[in-house]
Amino acid sequence: MELSVNLSHFKRTREGEEKRSFARALQICRDAGFRYFDYTPGYREEGWEKTAACELAMIEEAGAAVTQSHAPFNRYGTHGSWEEFMPLFHRSFEAAAAVHSRYMVVHADEYRVEDRYDPEEIAAFAYEYLAPEVEFAKKHGMKVAIENLFEEGHGKYVNGRSRYTSCVEELLAIIEKFHDPDVCCCWDFGHAACAYGFDKMLDALKAAGKYVECTHVHDNYYGKDLHLLPFLGSIRWEDHMRYLGEIGYAGKLSYELGYGGIPDCLLPGFARDAYAVGQHLLSLAK
Repeated sequence: MELSVNLSHFKRTREGEEKRSFARALQICRDAGFRYFDYTPGYREEGWEKTAACELAMIEEAGAAVTQSHAPFNRYGTHGSWEEFMPLFHRSFEAAAAVHSRYMVVHADEYRVEDRYDPEEIAAFAYEYLAPEVEFAKKHGMKVAIENLFEEGHGKYVNGRSRYTSCVEELLAIIEKFHDPDVCCCWDFGHAACAYGFDKMLDALKAAGKYVECTHVHDNYYGKDLHLLPFLGSIRWEDHMRYLGEIGYAGKLSYELGYGGIPDCLLPGFARDAYAVGQHLLSLAK
């Protein structure tokens, strides 16, 4: 088990835009000790392939690697219509392959109707749009990891539900629908806290445990998806890490930090502190 971090977070500045250069963000993370990254190159701009190749060269020169990436999701309509979204969805897989990513994390909740919530119908829809990308991923040495989600108050609720895979039974159902060892789970600890509460989230992890091959590590409190460093929220990391150690989890503990932007003068120290926190997490699994 080793640490990973979402590299894009270190490009974000106090102004709220990703203005810090890729090279600088990479250097800060490497200087702090991180060797593995969650990263998806930009794929919406013209000539993205050349940029991705340059970024891969810098990563490899730094003695590092991309271990997981994240496909876009259209929960908030940020990528336009379904017809506009799907080409971007596929292109994100191409971008992940371009930097030799090992896992592509996806959401399985793109189904949208307002008059019913039928898990089997939703699973069939998710399978249809994910299956071609699973085949693409396999051809490029990647696995597809379906992420556990939570009901976050967006969208039309039907019988109290709006978001597929917000319960572990649905997460297992869509993974098992593929009957494919290259389809697995990315376990998001923060989402689990929101979905199941701090008292029951470990039980949910245990239910999904045999499928978990990568992670999103972050903390929260008050039921909010805050993406904090571990131990700044209320997740009982000692219990979760002990369980991962017991089952012999060999994937990455991958930070998914979010929100805000650290000033330049503080960012190297923040990265070092994040690495130290991660090293303590790893020690809890032994």
